[in-house]
Amino acid sequence: MSKPLFFYYALTMLPLAGFAFYDYRHHRIRNAALLAFLPWCLLYLPVAAYARPGTTFPEALLHCTMGFLSGFLLLLSVSLATDGGIGGGDIKLAALLGIPFGASGLMAALALSCFFALLHLGIRRACKRKAPGNIPFAPYLFFGCLAVTLIQHFHRT
Repeated sequence: MSKPLFFYYALTMLPLAGFAFYDYRHHRIRNAALLAFLPWCLLYLPVAAYARPGTTFPEALLHCTMGFLSGFLLLLSVSLATDGGIGGGDIKLAALLGIPFGASGLMAALALSCFFALLHLGIRRACKRKAPGNIPFAPYLFFGCLAVTLIQHFHRT
C-alpha cells in the first residue's frame, strides 16, 4: 500500500473510532454524522487516482460502487433475516466504508468484525454466565477495518 493511501486509511480510522465510541455509548449512529462522513469517503477517488498510477477513473468508480453496494446489501439482508438484528446506522456505515475499502476489503473487514464480536461475546458469556443483550456493531467494525488496513500495509511493504 502506498504512503498516501495508508495515510488516507489511517485518517479514516479517526471518524470511525468516533462512530464506534458513540455507538458503544448510545447504541445508535446518527444520520447527520454519516452524511458528514460521506465527503471523506468520496475523497478516496482522487486519492486512489494519485496513489495508484495507471488506475482509471472508471475503474476507481467501479471499485467504490461495488464496495458501497456490497456493504449495503449484505448488512441489509442480515437485518431483514434477523428482524432488525443489525441497525440502519450500521448498514449505512458499512456502505460508506465500502467506498474506500472496496468489496473485497470490506468483506475482509466485516469477516474480522464478526470474528471480534463473536470472540467478545464468547468471553463475556463465559465470565458472566448469561446471554448478552443487544451489542453495538460499530466498535467491531472499527477493529475489523483497522486490522485490514494494517494487514494491507504490512503485507505490501
